[in-house]
Amino acid sequence: MNCNLCGNEKFSDVNSRKNVKCTKCGSLERTRLLWMYIQVLRLDKNTRVLHLAPEKGLYNELSGRLDKENYIVADFDPKRYPFADRCIRLDLCNLDDQPSCEYDLILHSHVLEHTLCNIAYTLYHLHRMLKENGRHVCIIPFMGGKYDECFQDLSSEDRQRRFGQNDHVRRFGREDVSSHLGKVLNLPSGFDATKDFDIQQLREANIPENHWKGFHIGTVLNLKKNDFRLG
Repeated sequence: MNCNLCGNEKFSDVNSRKNVKCTKCGSLERTRLLWMYIQVLRLDKNTRVLHLAPEKGLYNELSGRLDKENYIVADFDPKRYPFADRCIRLDLCNLDDQPSCEYDLILHSHVLEHTLCNIAYTLYHLHRMLKENGRHVCIIPFMGGKYDECFQDLSSEDRQRRFGQNDHVRRFGREDVSSHLGKVLNLPSGFDATKDFDIQQLREANIPENHWKGFHIGTVLNLKKNDFRLG
């Protein structure tokens, strides 16, 4: 069992999740699963990628495989990523000026629960920015209960209670997926990583069984440009 991003064999606990965080590159179980899906895409130096809120392990791998002019890393607060060369500022609630049909791959994990605007706006523009055969590969944390969202000034305690973290503005609930994201995106009826990868592969990358199936905090969505349903 080792990290499929850096080869490290040691892992640490994260809250109640035991032995899931790579002690070298910091990858979590969801990051390593996301990397497995990215590898299937067979990227080369000419692949143009937009990576939002770049994880260190993924950044190290992708920056070594892609031409630096084609690998765009971005975040609302670039200073949070000192390891990422030329991380630019990008506000996902102000994307009107971004070019259309620009990227072969748009990549992010645990980002959309932070955006302070209508989620359909952000998703529309991300899919507009994809090339015709581009992919939007992302992880959106699905939690128990139903969808909840609030842009008002809430206390950290209220945000923690309602959304699971004190810097989140929404909760993507498992009980009503078809009524929120399912109205905007063509989502699979379910998620099952064992249909895409051997169980042994998943175990070797230290991806626990609770990340293999269903809508959860590590579900990987592999979306096509026309999987945005509105417009």
